[in-house]
Amino acid sequence: MLRQLIGVRITDTVLPWWYEVTRDSIRHNAHGIGDDNALWCDPDYAARTKYGGLVAPPSFVFALNRILSGYVGGLPGVHAMWSGADITWHSPLLLCARIHCEADLKDLVERQTQFAGRCIQQIYHVDLFDQDDNHLVAADSWCFRTERDTAREQGTKYENSRTSLRRTARRTSSGSSPGMKRRQCVAPSRATLKTSPSVMGCPPW
Repeated sequence: MLRQLIGVRITDTVLPWWYEVTRDSIRHNAHGIGDDNALWCDPDYAARTKYGGLVAPPSFVFALNRILSGYVGGLPGVHAMWSGADITWHSPLLLCARIHCEADLKDLVERQTQFAGRCIQQIYHVDLFDQDDNHLVAADSWCFRTERDTAREQGTKYENSRTSLRRTARRTSSGSSPGMKRRQCVAPSRATLKTSPSVMGCPPW
C-alpha cells in the first residue's frame, strides 16, 4: 500500500528541469513569471549587492524538483491535481549553485469534497541542498487524488448553471442585453498556494 511508503526516501523519480542555478536559467524563470527584479535580471546591479551576483527568484525552486512541482507516484489511474506548497527558504539560490534534493512521502490524508466526493491529499516533503550541502529550502507539496468517474458525475450536477453562466457572459460581452452591465466572469482556482514568503514576491533575504 502507498501508506507503507510514508517516510521512505524517494530515489527514483523524473528528472528536474534544472540542476544548476545559471544566468540563463534565472533569466528564463524571471521572464516566465513576468518579474524583472534587477536582483535576478541585471548582473551589474546584482554584483553591487551583498550577494555579489545574480540570485534566482523564489519560484525557481519548482524547476529544481518535479515532486515539489506536482509529480506524484502511487495510486495508478487515480487523477492527481497539484494543490499547494508550503515553502521555507533558509538561504537564497545563488548563481552557480548546484542543487541536489531529498524527498519522501510525508502523509496521506483522506478528505470529502464537493468536487469529487472521497479524495486523498498526498503530501510530500522536499529538501534542497547546494554542492556544499548547505540546506537551502524545505518544502511540503501536496496533490489531491480524485476518482475520475465520481468527479465527472459530480460535475454534471452543475452543467445547467455553467451553461446559463456562459450564455449570460456571451450576451453581456456582445452588448445584446440592454441595461445589463458588462461583467467579467472568473473561474475560481482549485489550487491554493501557500508560501512563506510568496513565491511570486521578493524573498526574505
